[in-house]
Formats: sequence, C-alpha cells, structure tokens
Amino acid sequence: MNITIGENIKKLRNQKGVTQERLAESIGVTPQAISRWESESGYPAIEYLPDIASFFGISVDELLGIKLSEREARRESIYTTIEHIEDCGYNPSAIDLLREAHAEFPSDMKISLSLATALCSEMFEDNPNMASLREAEKMLRDLIRQSDDYDFKFKCIKNLAVLYKEVWKDEQGYAELVKMLPSIWSCREMFITDLYNGANQDKDEIRDCLLTLSRCMTNNLRDYVAYILPNEEDKWDTKIGYFERIIDFLKFISGIMNEEKVAGFGRNIAMLYRYMATYYVAQGKKDETLTSLENMLLYLEKDVYGTSDLQPHNEAWYFLPYMEHERYDPVREEKRFVAIKEKMEKLAK
Repeated sequence: MNITIGENIKKLRNQKGVTQERLAESIGVTPQAISRWESESGYPAIEYLPDIASFFGISVDELLGIKLSEREARRESIYTTIEHIEDCGYNPSAIDLLREAHAEFPSDMKISLSLATALCSEMFEDNPNMASLREAEKMLRDLIRQSDDYDFKFKCIKNLAVLYKEVWKDEQGYAELVKMLPSIWSCREMFITDLYNGANQDKDEIRDCLLTLSRCMTNNLRDYVAYILPNEEDKWDTKIGYFERIIDFLKFISGIMNEEKVAGFGRNIAMLYRYMATYYVAQGKKDETLTSLENMLLYLEKDVYGTSDLQPHNEAWYFLPYMEHERYDPVREEKRFVAIKEKMEKLAK
C-alpha cells in the first residue's frame, strides 16, 4: 500500500486554513514533526492518528488515504453546488442543502462560511429569523478564531460587522470588529507601493494594487461628498459635480488599464448615478433624474453581463428597493422610470 499520510495532512491542513504550528499544538507535537510528516521524511506514531483525524473531522482511514479520493470528489461536488447557490441567491432550500453539507463536513471552513453567509441573508428580510442570525454570528466568531488565513478571516469579519451594524444596531460591537482589521497603512497594496514606487513590480501586482486602492478611494470620496460635506440646497449642484468627477476617475482607471469592465467598478458607478438622481429629483429636474437612473441601470447591467466577481442579481436586488422611495413619486409614472424599474426587476431575478 502506498502511504500518503503526509500529503493528506498537508492537503487537509491547507483546506482548514491552519498553520503547522496550530496543528502541532492541538495534537501535542512540535511544528518540526508536522513538517517532517508533510515532506514524507517520516510518519506520525500510531497513537497520534486518532487526534489528527479528529482535528480534521475525518476518519483514520480517510487520513491514511483510504477512499479519500471519493470523499474529496464529494467535497468538490459540494463546492460546485455552493458556487451555484452563491450565484443564484439564497433561499430556504439552498440553506437546507448547506446544512446537510455542513453536517457531512463539519470541519470544512469553506462550507461553514457559506452556510453562515446564507443565514446572514435573513437580515435583509422584512421579518428576519433572529435565531438564524444568532446562529450565523456564533459560526462566524468560531471561524474567525479557528482560521489563520487572513483573507478568509476578512470575509468572516465583514459578514459579522454588517450583522452588528444593520441588525443588532450595536455600534460598539461593530467598532470592535472593525478594529480587528489592519488600517490601510498596513495592507499589502500600500507596502508594495511604498517599497517599490512602481518600479520592478509584477504587472498583476500593479493591477491588483491599482484596483484595490482606486475602489477604496472612490468609496471614501463618495461617502465624504454625500454625508460629510454640507447638504444645504445651494450645495446640491456642487455635490453633483463632485460625483461626476468621481465617475470620470473610475472611467479613467478602467480606460488606462484597457478594460471596459473592471470587476466592481460598474456597481460603484451605478451607485454614484443613483446619488445624483436623488439630488436631481429633489430639484424637480425630471429629465436629469431619469437620465441618471438610466445610467445607473446601464452600469448595473455591465456588472451582470461583464466579468464582475460580485453576485450580479444581488446587486440589482440591492438597488431595487431605492426605486420605491417616495422621493421618486414625481417621476414614477414616467415611461422611462417604469422601463428602468422593469429591467431592474428582471435583473434581480
């Protein structure tokens, strides 16, 4: 029999998102021992096998590689199902499927996060299931504590922070969660930019850095203009002008990178046009209001049919309730407004 236990341990550890040090501490050996096992320089003593298997939530046979391929094929099938669910949206039957997958692979953190995210979707319902949200909160906190992968922890913290902000209305809890994240000065993109100043950088590194920093800056500029600057009526045209300049900046970034559809930019531009529409309709400018909403729809469609890594139907679904606001009553019966809303409803399905 070809024993591949070291290879299996490494694969399972990477799937769980933990370090050699964490695994070693859990089963009572040194990190060097884990390293030897994973490099096939030695095998764990038989007394450690149950503890290792328990840590990963599998049987000793699976740890030894017996029928592991079948189980991995099943896991990959679940991952494919999760991708489909995340693309099509969460509903009770999808949550039931994720619960079954979680019961089958209780230690798989990717499946656990998907279930927690699905439960969090309750927060957007008119009468959210508070028990489900509390369950999601506990799962997310457990995942944050267990994972050593920063990007994974970020997703968990983001979900949990939204829950505290939007549902619990717990500003202190929200602030404490946000403090778990590093400031912009500690991020990878800022380090690369400061260290190399654009020289000798990999093309993909520059691209990713540019996208991340541009998105961060435009979001902050948008919120600063909308919520921090004075909002008296005589300032509205000035604010609209600022929004237009932010849109031009996003288009410039897309153009200079020679990409018509930069992931996520469509949504950002759509939101800016929506903000502009709120000022135009308040001024009684119907044509400008409808044109802004049409532009909003245009960029939502670009995210839907483009290459966005966002969930396109959810983006349209998120924007749709704003169309019901009474501020749009002056244009609600206009054919252009009706057409915009119908297209958004279609996209949101």
